[in-house]
Amino acid sequence: MKNTEFNKSWETVTNEKSIWEYMYIKDHSLYFEKDDNTIKLTSYKTKDLPKRTSKLTIAGNILVNLSTLGNIMSRCPGTEEVTLYSLLSTPQSSFFGTSFDAKLLKIVAPPITWRRVAVESTIRYTLKKYISDYKEPFVFMDIGSGCGFDGLEINRIADRMQELCKEQYIPTDNEIINIDISSKWLHNNEILCDLLCQKNNNTKRYNISIFDYLEQKLYEQDCKGKKNLIVSCNGFAEFLDDETLTKLYMGIRDIAGIFTGRVHIILPFSIKDEHQQKIADKIGFGYRAKPRLLMENLIGNIFPQYYQSFEEKYSQIVMTLERKSDF
Repeated sequence: MKNTEFNKSWETVTNEKSIWEYMYIKDHSLYFEKDDNTIKLTSYKTKDLPKRTSKLTIAGNILVNLSTLGNIMSRCPGTEEVTLYSLLSTPQSSFFGTSFDAKLLKIVAPPITWRRVAVESTIRYTLKKYISDYKEPFVFMDIGSGCGFDGLEINRIADRMQELCKEQYIPTDNEIINIDISSKWLHNNEILCDLLCQKNNNTKRYNISIFDYLEQKLYEQDCKGKKNLIVSCNGFAEFLDDETLTKLYMGIRDIAGIFTGRVHIILPFSIKDEHQQKIADKIGFGYRAKPRLLMENLIGNIFPQYYQSFEEKYSQIVMTLERKSDF
């Protein structure tokens, strides 16, 4: 009876609007709107975007003048700005209208959107196991969190399940740790937490590099005495060299070592695709996906005590590592 009630409630909650569905793009700006609250999250206007850090080719300069997405990618590579613009796929006008932006979105958006949805689905699947099977709270650490939408969605689902399953224990005292170098997006997360998570506003934010977080061993104070961990580390593999990426993954392994219970690590990354790389090189974008075998060996060597599973599409992989019970 309880399982039937749980499954019905889970279906209800997961069919409701997710956090991402409250966003829209209008006049080159991104908004979050729920009930009577409208929050401007970012502007896609050139004057409000960072300066470019890499030199574009002639083709690249033409592209960024024709397409808002191209302009964003050249100024904010691998960031929340690119992900959300691709996810919402609302072409914005330039001097030549919206047609070129729409064409670029058709090329760029599908892999980014698939990867974003695959990460969301993996987190949701893991969350369901914690709520229905393990019945234990966890720490969710979002490395490169951006606005921290995954943590917001975890809280939304847990709180709604508690509302609907009044006679069952639903762990809602999970802790969220968002780590990102963007103060703007972490501030947006704080605003959204105040709006959406009035019952369980349990989020810590670190406006520092993940490498500073690791070097200062801040995870020791955050994770001491905690049992279970879920880590999401998104968007680093395409922009870090092999040595730096190895350092990052070894740091995640060190964090996991503090936890005595279950550990799930979600590692999304691109694998090398010659066609995509040629396009990036032609335009001048600093994009460097790694060969599949290199990534498989790197992850396997650093995390030998973990089971591996993955989904793949569009030269994108979302890998999930689950620590073996006999670690």
